[in-house]
Amino acid sequence: MSALSARAHYKLLLQIVLGLTPFLIVGLILIGILRWGEAIPFTASLFVPDEFSYLTVALLGLSAGTIIVLISVGIIIQTKTELPSSEGADTIHQIMSTPSGIAVSSLGGSLFEEFFFRGVLIGLFIGHSPAMDWGVILISSFLFWIIHVPQYKGVYVAYALVFINGLIFALLFYYTGSLIPAILAHAIYNVGIGIYFTHKHIK
Repeated sequence: MSALSARAHYKLLLQIVLGLTPFLIVGLILIGILRWGEAIPFTASLFVPDEFSYLTVALLGLSAGTIIVLISVGIIIQTKTELPSSEGADTIHQIMSTPSGIAVSSLGGSLFEEFFFRGVLIGLFIGHSPAMDWGVILISSFLFWIIHVPQYKGVYVAYALVFINGLIFALLFYYTGSLIPAILAHAIYNVGIGIYFTHKHIK
């Protein structure tokens, strides 16, 4: 990697981090407003399982992520789904072609997005009734889907996968009380799908 290409690569990594940072900032602001006086304990509680061990939720996240990737890639292959030709898709291919890019996009994306869409948007508003909890879960999953629409414009299989996977991530958080399994499953999904499409793109 030349100095110029290295500089361009790190610029892309910085763009990803800056693009994800608003999820963290807005999430912390909402927690500060709605849980004033207990923001730190609430935030810490998002990572503590309710009735499971840390090992159990970690294994659950890893297993769920692996299954989601295998099913998603299988569906993509069967339906001959291609990513749309766009600047965003090209950026994904560039980022996922290096280990650092894979780490930043998969771990950063999963951590920041899960914190906001599951930890904040679900964690702050559940606990009143089962019906309201399901409403909150569906709204959070829909908003998660909305932000991915431009990335997959016109690719209906991708639209469906994003919504279903977002719903699965939400349920992992809801039933364990911890973001750990959702973050791990999301990270594995990002890595698997990113590597698959990048490999196809290079070929």
